[in-house]
Amino acid sequence: MKKTAILAALTCAAIAAPAAAQEVKAFDGPRAEVLVGYDRFDAGIDGEDFDGNSEDIFYGAAVGYDFQSVGLVVGIEGEIASSGNGAEETFTDGADELTVSLEDGVNLYGGARIGTMFGNGLIYAKAGFAHTNIDLDGSATIDGVTESDSADISFSGLRFGGGYEYSFGAAYGKLEYRYTNYSDGDVEYDGESIDPNAFGEIDLERHQLVVGLGYRF
Repeated sequence: MKKTAILAALTCAAIAAPAAAQEVKAFDGPRAEVLVGYDRFDAGIDGEDFDGNSEDIFYGAAVGYDFQSVGLVVGIEGEIASSGNGAEETFTDGADELTVSLEDGVNLYGGARIGTMFGNGLIYAKAGFAHTNIDLDGSATIDGVTESDSADISFSGLRFGGGYEYSFGAAYGKLEYRYTNYSDGDVEYDGESIDPNAFGEIDLERHQLVVGLGYRF
């Protein structure tokens, strides 16, 4: 009876040992998250910065998939977002008036990240492709007659960033900084495409500091 008990204990220990040695997969598999934070546009043309660069609240959602191995995490992710960024300016000349407004539209991002684990924490860097739409609306009153028009402006470029993520089990939280430089632009107006750089070399940069809450499936 005593030998049987010892044999059973040794068998249980042998089975449990490999399981205990396995790495805890705190940052592995599919995930989804919501994001909110600070967003700032810096714009210029031909090397001259515009006055009154726009800053406001950023909000969005993202999905991703991470692969974890021996403390290293590699992942892919996609994001859809927007912000409260925008500007409006009114110009008057006697009874004539012109109002021009810009409003941030849909922002898209797709990229990858790589990081190193420290316990339940992950420090990572990221890079990818970013695209943003800006809505341009204009309204003019000339000689008592009011007319309005609009155009869609889109910019594409590269995003770089880094952050810290902490796992609470299935849930996680993150703090992240990203920098985006938009180099390619396009204006869609009246069914035609216009290169905005035809009026000068446009420099558009974006700085964001965001927090995220997510769930890993």
